[in-house]
Amino acid sequence: MRLNLQSGDWEAELRPSLGGAITALRRRGVDILRPAPADARSPLDCACFPLLPWCNRVRDAHFRWRGTEVPLPRNFPPESSSLHGFGWQAEWQLASEGGFKCALRHEHDGGRGWPWAYEAEQRVRLGPKGCAITLDITNRADTHMPAGLGLHPYLRRRPETRVRFASAGMVVVDEALLPTGAVVDPSDLANWQGGALLPPRLIDHCFTGWEGSAEASDDLGTITVTARG
Repeated sequence: MRLNLQSGDWEAELRPSLGGAITALRRRGVDILRPAPADARSPLDCACFPLLPWCNRVRDAHFRWRGTEVPLPRNFPPESSSLHGFGWQAEWQLASEGGFKCALRHEHDGGRGWPWAYEAEQRVRLGPKGCAITLDITNRADTHMPAGLGLHPYLRRRPETRVRFASAGMVVVDEALLPTGAVVDPSDLANWQGGALLPPRLIDHCFTGWEGSAEASDDLGTITVTARG
């Protein structure tokens, strides 16, 4: 199933069956997020997808919770970590659709590598100011459940793209992209606060003390991303 949302200058395309992914987001026909190819088979090829019930990497695909070892699937070979939870590799169901907005739902029964049942909902809404995405998760188990959630947008990137944001620190990662525990000044990589071109290396770090807003500017305009939760 493919969904198309429209509101004024804004349009979005979604593929619920492909990890609940947004496959395109445009304003006046100009891509804001990197569009997915028509034959995309992975959320990693899409414009944005949800992460839950954890996000980023869990080292060696297991963790300890309240005295119990919890094994996780190694879902991104050849990495030994477990990546981004279950939602991005699940088929989401359409809960509601209203032309300029929709709600998608994903449920987990408490098996297959995560011993807690949960329900998740992603709501996408277009309006005059752009696109708003809300992500919720509800524990349906009879015990406390650890959880993390987030979104994985791919903004368009052009040769002149400059990225601007403010944060207090940057967590250093090792070759497996896992945190070492060291925190350095974010300007070790680039002058993000002043607006910087992207350096010729992979940046896959956590920035601590982020103020909740970031900008990516190019010859087509400025994309502003804000987040709270």
